[in-house]
Amino acid sequence: MRHEMYRVFYDRLVDDADKGFVGDKISKAIKASFSSEAEEALREPCLFGDLLNYHEVEEERSAGGGEEVRLYEDLQDFERFKPVLEGVLEKYNGVHKPMNLVLFDDCLGHLVRVHRLMRLPRGNALLVGVGGSGKQSITRLAAYTADADVFSITLTRGYNEALFRDDLKQLYSKLQTQPTAFLFTDGHVAEEGFLELINNMLTAGMVPALFEESEKDGIVNSIRDEAVKKGGAVDTKDSIWQYFIGKCRDNLHVVLAMSPVGEQLRVRCRSFPGMVNNTVIDWFVPWPEAALESVAGVFLAEEDLPDPSRRPIVEHMVMVHQMVRTQSEEFLQQLKRYNYVTPKNSIRHHTWILWGILSVVR
Repeated sequence: MRHEMYRVFYDRLVDDADKGFVGDKISKAIKASFSSEAEEALREPCLFGDLLNYHEVEEERSAGGGEEVRLYEDLQDFERFKPVLEGVLEKYNGVHKPMNLVLFDDCLGHLVRVHRLMRLPRGNALLVGVGGSGKQSITRLAAYTADADVFSITLTRGYNEALFRDDLKQLYSKLQTQPTAFLFTDGHVAEEGFLELINNMLTAGMVPALFEESEKDGIVNSIRDEAVKKGGAVDTKDSIWQYFIGKCRDNLHVVLAMSPVGEQLRVRCRSFPGMVNNTVIDWFVPWPEAALESVAGVFLAEEDLPDPSRRPIVEHMVMVHQMVRTQSEEFLQQLKRYNYVTPKNSIRHHTWILWGILSVVR
């Protein structure tokens, strides 16, 4: 119960005071109603998922075994399921463009949250964070772990709503048979009208007038037997079309990866309420010190450096990132201008430092 309340309500909050207030209310309610189990229920981290037996199920499937049975259970702590996701990442990198993703605790938390909605029918997400915070990489790995495809548009010169509609037709053709995450970023908003179509997908499951009548007839005829025999639809065009929409909606996972910079996101959420009302929200906040240390450590792991030098280099990398973050806050207070220190900036900085150190060593 606590986990679901956190995912539905707590994750929407960005202010620490609001999070503390809601977390305190949930804790008090659990202690009052489940006093004998309160200690176990309030244990951190509060994360559930069907990840722990992922590899066993995959091996059974590869061997031609029975139906998939992945158990949704308490993950208990990060170290328990981190090796599972490290194995999934290695497997993903073997068949897709490799991702240099460091699975520190915050990253694992985001992965579990996005993976949860990928396993839910009609699970959609609004991921909010500055560019380079890992929203797209986490979405791709979470979808892969959930046996879902990822669909995304590619902007070209002259890309407009007509071309966007053509891409959406391809998406809906995939949704007939395969759960699919539609990854859409603020960089894909070539026209604000795109968001109106996505709002319809979130609220109604279908874009109005997306298919011509002849195209609808072809779709209806192709799924008629399935809709009537398995779906319980009446053998009419309208009933079978509604079955098609429902099936596509169950398989569709809209993932909006948006930046909070400026007023644009706020305006869009007011104009297109489905972005908020029909999604799970996950805020990608600045990395904590432990995450910065973890990433820096991974960058140094494969390099030939004296062991006594490793820890000071990691501490220097973390110190510089935090110092720039502090200076950016002062910059905002004094000049009322934002300077965002993104994880991508941090990784680029690590690369420069490492290149400089290795140049001296060699």
